[in-house]
Amino acid sequence: MFYPFALEQYLEELVPQRDPLLLEMEARSLAETIPIITPAVGNFLAWLVQVSSAHNMLEIGTAIGYSTLWLARPAQAWGGHVTTIDLNVDRQQRAVAYFSRAGLTNTITSLAGDARKLLPSLDGAYDLVFIDAAKGEYLEYLDLVTPLMASNGILVVDNVLFRGWVVPGSTFDPKYERMVAKLREFLARLNQNPDFATSVLPLGDGLAISRRRS
Repeated sequence: MFYPFALEQYLEELVPQRDPLLLEMEARSLAETIPIITPAVGNFLAWLVQVSSAHNMLEIGTAIGYSTLWLARPAQAWGGHVTTIDLNVDRQQRAVAYFSRAGLTNTITSLAGDARKLLPSLDGAYDLVFIDAAKGEYLEYLDLVTPLMASNGILVVDNVLFRGWVVPGSTFDPKYERMVAKLREFLARLNQNPDFATSVLPLGDGLAISRRRS
């Protein structure tokens, strides 16, 4: 976290009380060090789905399905749908079990495999796309999801500030150099992309919010 942990805790306190299933998933991810979004980011995603009335959504990076539930629950009210993709078969299967327990089996389609290979086979147009997967592959995802997005569709990308290390002059372990460079390149290309209007928010580990121009 690139801002004080106390602030993250405070933001979490402002999030409405989560139900037992979400709390269970949060505990499980912490115990097994499974990366998931923060509750504040989840609450923001649910709000974004509600205000945009998104019907057809796409998620790249399911993990155990925590963020998927935040996307799918509000959309269930108007028959919305989420297609989610993850390379890790074990986690994808665990996510499917959570979807069933949440009563969202008909609202979510879960696909196991490499998103870079699966995306070309999908049909658009997606009203909202959420990307939270391998950071070094974000540029590839951007090229693949752009043709699948509806006019005025929303693109949300997580972890784009990566602990604040994308800021020039930051100090970090050299093993992260390639990933940081890729994220800097991704942010530069996204902000310069004439197909999108973009803002970057310091929420969670950084969110890039873009609207596909009509």
